[in-house]
Amino acid sequence: MLYPLLRFLGRWLARAAFGVCGGIRAEGREHVPATGGVLFTPNHISDSDPLAVFWACPRPAWFMAKEELFSIPALGPFIRLFRAFPVKRDSADRTALRRAEEILGAGECLVVFPEGRISETGAIQPIQPGVALIALRTGVPVVPVAVRGTNRVLPYGRLLPRRGGRVTVTFGTPLSFADLKGKRGATATAAERIAAAIAALLGVEPPPIAGQASPASPPTAGEEPEAKG
Repeated sequence: MLYPLLRFLGRWLARAAFGVCGGIRAEGREHVPATGGVLFTPNHISDSDPLAVFWACPRPAWFMAKEELFSIPALGPFIRLFRAFPVKRDSADRTALRRAEEILGAGECLVVFPEGRISETGAIQPIQPGVALIALRTGVPVVPVAVRGTNRVLPYGRLLPRRGGRVTVTFGTPLSFADLKGKRGATATAAERIAAAIAALLGVEPPPIAGQASPASPPTAGEEPEAKG
């Protein structure tokens, strides 16, 4: 099949690209279940985050991406080759939700950036409830992911990368929401747990789910502390 070859070449090129900019490493891959559907939920601090997660993920994965990207002539067909599919942001996109459920139900992996957009400051943003809804409807384990350093390599609003130090992608312990089945407010509770797990990996205070007041959060949440460099 074509995809295994594309994935091999893509991961090699990703490692080379991040290597030029300062390097990349993955942590916690042992937490990723070896089989069955898995939902990955990374924080989002740079346009280069999908490439970093693509390289770091130990299993092939699909990516939910904003639909605007698919209207770009060269980019749209390219990212489709790497298993990306569109979602209409800030709406109940039932087509995208059904596609997500099909992928996870088939025992495959899916990456969804639960904040729904890139953080301009690097601070973790409120989690959109849609990702929690997917997790609850499918019952698959949710692996929180912390991405650090990509906003130094490709800062918000920039088109060209720069040398900015090492990027780190950390996979956390899988979350299960079996205890929330049938309970009132399950979606909000699941979203809060996802936010808390990502924040814990980043070492920051968790944000609320979308639509609630956001607590103060350091603007460098996406940065890797110097002591870890």
